[in-house]
Amino acid sequence: MNTTITEEYKELLRWEHENTPGKWGHTAKMYTKTIVDHAQHRTHWLDYGAGHGGLGKAVREVHGDDAFNISEYEPSRPDAITPEPTEYVVCIDVLEHIEPDLLDNVLDDLKRVTMDRGYFTISCRKASKILKDGRNAHLIVEEPEWWMPKLHDRFTVLDVKWEPQDRNLRVLLENKDGE
Repeated sequence: MNTTITEEYKELLRWEHENTPGKWGHTAKMYTKTIVDHAQHRTHWLDYGAGHGGLGKAVREVHGDDAFNISEYEPSRPDAITPEPTEYVVCIDVLEHIEPDLLDNVLDDLKRVTMDRGYFTISCRKASKILKDGRNAHLIVEEPEWWMPKLHDRFTVLDVKWEPQDRNLRVLLENKDGE
């Protein structure tokens, strides 16, 4: 597998997560209904870039502990292991945080782990959060027209929603190999 995060950035994110507990991964809660609807019959999920695990917490609050088997991958966690392919992959507000030189590697890894279907959201604006090193927390700020070819290269895009007021891109997609 190609590198998806440098050790330096992993350590920076680890520090940020430890010093802003509960703030990373909380956005998923507002997409819970959409995520569950798009999952359909798929009960094994991967939360790719899970932060503090907000998606799993939000889903369990509404659907209980046994409705879905949600694995979490957060590379800045000390116990992070390479995620296994899963039938449904959720990647909420993660891609804009990726180191620009490693974005293709991360997208390729998302393709690898998405066995069937995925739901990704991408923020296309600067974050209010500034990292300890002085950079904006959104390392990649690009328009939907920039993101879509990268997704189309790896996935079959089933649905796209653009929220201009929040500058959020929401994409439902499938593994291209399943065509």
